[in-house]
Amino acid sequence: MKRLLFPTMACCSLLVATPIQAQTTITAWTFDNLPVANNSSPAPSTGTGTAIALGMSNSYNNTTSTNNPDVQKLAGSSSSVLGAKNLAWRVRANGGNGWSSQAPIGTQGAQFTASTAGFDNIQISFDINETAQGEAHLQLEYTIDGNNWFNAALSSAGSLGTLENNSISANTVSGSYVTLGADWNNQITANLSGISGVNNDPNFGIRIVNASTGVDCVNSTNGPLNNTSGNWSIDNVLISGTIESVPEPSALALCGLGLAGIWKFRRNRKA
Repeated sequence: MKRLLFPTMACCSLLVATPIQAQTTITAWTFDNLPVANNSSPAPSTGTGTAIALGMSNSYNNTTSTNNPDVQKLAGSSSSVLGAKNLAWRVRANGGNGWSSQAPIGTQGAQFTASTAGFDNIQISFDINETAQGEAHLQLEYTIDGNNWFNAALSSAGSLGTLENNSISANTVSGSYVTLGADWNNQITANLSGISGVNNDPNFGIRIVNASTGVDCVNSTNGPLNNTSGNWSIDNVLISGTIESVPEPSALALCGLGLAGIWKFRRNRKA
């Protein structure tokens, strides 16, 4: 009779085991759903969320800049080979470039927010084009409450970028960042699956922002940022995850019957 115990427990384990799931797109911005025009808050192409440009309205370098992002046609992102419309979102300003070495770390770039309710194992990917005189140091930040932002460890610097880690300079973010190359840096990625707070989170968001300030701000040639030209264009921003798994009621019921049988068997043995 003892031999019945182990198969029963094994069947129970199989019934409630969580299957391996593929990543599911939660929210994405390809910008191919939008017209070529000024756009301060482009709608996602998949899912729901919000996007805004950061830090472009300022008075750095004795100039006054105002926020002026737009959707433009710019071939070369990772979706281009799939026959997409080659549209991207350019983060820029009017009346001065907007981008400045005087801006504090993490204050210039773009913010994307989307609820991850019902999902875990959150992952991020995006493409970014840096013009020759654009800011070359980029960091990815995330939030779990919409107010506090944290540097995310990047897993890939993309097709042209270099993955860096700073622990010395006060003018660059502490931890992970990317030094971009001029042109498209495709498929920059981060795996946030080890951060439990981003799972099932209605207040989740990311920021793609400058990783440096002051003398650490450089352009694509590693020269000083000139504060008069250069920008970033962003494409294919993808927030994905796996659907949170709940054991099927029938599986739980069968498992319960199996365990009840084991308990009854043991009780009868003791009687």
